[in-house]
Amino acid sequence: MKKWKDIHPISWTIIIGTIFGRMATSMSIPFLAIYLTAVQGTSASYAGLVIAASSSVGILASFYGGYISDKFGRKNMMLVSIFGWMLVFAGFAAASHLWVFFVVNALNGLCKSLFEPASKALLSDMTEEKTRLLVFNLRYAAINIGVVFGPVLGLYFGSSQSTAPFLVPAVIYGLYGLVLAFQFKKHPSSSAAGPSRNMNMREAFMVTRKDHLFTIALVGITLCTFGYSQFSSTFPQYMA
Repeated sequence: MKKWKDIHPISWTIIIGTIFGRMATSMSIPFLAIYLTAVQGTSASYAGLVIAASSSVGILASFYGGYISDKFGRKNMMLVSIFGWMLVFAGFAAASHLWVFFVVNALNGLCKSLFEPASKALLSDMTEEKTRLLVFNLRYAAINIGVVFGPVLGLYFGSSQSTAPFLVPAVIYGLYGLVLAFQFKKHPSSSAAGPSRNMNMREAFMVTRKDHLFTIALVGITLCTFGYSQFSSTFPQYMA
């Protein structure tokens, strides 16, 4: 029980926010391919292209996500990306042209690539080593909880038939951002508020070059993600 009490309030905010954030995402994005093909009448290929826009931009931005987080500070990047997410889902709700879906989903991938490195780095910064494993396990559990209940809510709200349910994630991310902003103000810390030591891109690539185990892990994660991506594009269309 003492380890639970040692978890920082901002860490609890991120963990609980992760539940609702992943729930919001999984109640909308997995149904996007079905909506585009069944309602908008687009081809399966174009629907796949729209879905892929998020990951494609995420891949490019991920090379700089951690660097930007170090340069401009965890707090700044988390708030910018989370309120950006709010606008992204509002954009989904208002979208009526296919190119708009492509653009907002690309921005969705950008926000994720900026928020995830900053939030995980902040969790590490604000957690003592003895409780760090517990905190990251709780975050992982939060992701799974959100993904379990999100699709059920998506079916209930009819995310495959209308873009109106995308307003729900917009509201959730807006509230999440406000709570985070309040917590940052209530619990100021140097790691959350300001930049930390910068690592340039050359140094980052040198780490990958020298650490062969890490390189193998990256390749494996890439292949796993490639397989998992089928569940957010091809599989929903098949089930529909």
